[in-house]
Amino acid sequence: MSKVLVLGAGMVAKPLVNYLLDHGFEIILGDLNLAQASRLVDNHPRGKAIYADASSPETWRPWVATCDLVVSLLPPPFHPEVAKACLEEKKHFASASYLSETMSAMDEEARASNLIFLNEMGLDPGLDHATAMELIEQAREQGYEIESFCSHCGGIPSRKAANNPLRYKFSWSPRGVLGALTRASKFKRNGQVTEIAGNKNLAQAQIVTIPGAGVFESTPNADSLFYGARYGLEKANTVYRGTLRFPGWAQFWMFMLEMGFLDQERKAMFQKTQAMEAVLQLAGHDSQMDVAAHLQKAFPSHASVFLDALEQMGLLDPTFTISGSYSCFEILLDAALRTMQYDKDEADWVVLHHEFLVSKNGKREKWTSTLTQEGHPEKETTAMALTVGIPLGISVRLILENQIPDKGVMIPILKTIYQPLLKELGTLGLAHTVKKQSV
Repeated sequence: MSKVLVLGAGMVAKPLVNYLLDHGFEIILGDLNLAQASRLVDNHPRGKAIYADASSPETWRPWVATCDLVVSLLPPPFHPEVAKACLEEKKHFASASYLSETMSAMDEEARASNLIFLNEMGLDPGLDHATAMELIEQAREQGYEIESFCSHCGGIPSRKAANNPLRYKFSWSPRGVLGALTRASKFKRNGQVTEIAGNKNLAQAQIVTIPGAGVFESTPNADSLFYGARYGLEKANTVYRGTLRFPGWAQFWMFMLEMGFLDQERKAMFQKTQAMEAVLQLAGHDSQMDVAAHLQKAFPSHASVFLDALEQMGLLDPTFTISGSYSCFEILLDAALRTMQYDKDEADWVVLHHEFLVSKNGKREKWTSTLTQEGHPEKETTAMALTVGIPLGISVRLILENQIPDKGVMIPILKTIYQPLLKELGTLGLAHTVKKQSV
């Protein structure tokens, strides 16, 4: 019986743990919150919960030697240390996080030890790679030229749960969501490469209409050309990867950027200071500013929407006070954790959509791939957790059952990974729908 050490019992761990237990694996689940880990293991005879502090390796390092594979659901900065422990103990490694340069540097040693270090095996990144590569390989095998590739993915509230001004709630790390707002991007459109500074990225928002799902806005997601090269799309005229949100998201956060409310550098000490006053002070404004009057003057066409969003985030609540050292960004994180969470009966929604323009013998076709999934609040399972945890669980099973012949540090763009992954996801109700039409 293979044994898996899972580090992190957070928002996406439950489906992963359940999948592995259901498929006969022994699981050790470690987390700083031992009660949370114990709840997820739920007294299963092949499950064990342990106390594990990511910043204290002595609490989890000894368990690496006892397992066959380690899954890291920890924050990304901790992955390299876990992976190095796997190298030392000759154990496989898997995570849903972006592949880092530090992790890539372990490739040669992992290959030499006949190990698989699989990264980016979640939703985005993860299923976006797998579903894109399936169609890219089909196009190549059938003799099509890929002229354009656009991919959009988002974890958002279901339309029923999108009931606040921003139409957004957190189904994964708020720090990650807000941090991505100012991430620089790079993409190619109609043959022209465009690089966008982080503070200008939101201004690139574009309309995306997905049949059966609705109208969204998409903002560029990091370096699209980095993945375009890995997909073999260097000759395509358009290569774009974007983050999906409901309309209005970009406009609000552009306002917050313009006001200086997303700054992470400047900090100050506060003692029971009202949150909005602290944000204004940190951003260099008059802490007693009449926010409504300023918005009406500076942003007349959006003043009511922006003010409503600030109010719904709790920033204008006189009882929302902070004490300690804070930046603007950290105050917003506190506000988000307080006010932008799902109620128990609300479902989140994952939408992943690719659009290809392909040509052959002078004829063009539009190929699309769409995956949508709502969460199951009655089962305390989010769509985000399903679409991250289940693919990760399947990949762990494939590794431990020796179904992946390749070795080393990798992401799921290989047919030996994405083909069995997508096949099993289809049997589990997580299939993507492919449509092809002449244009």
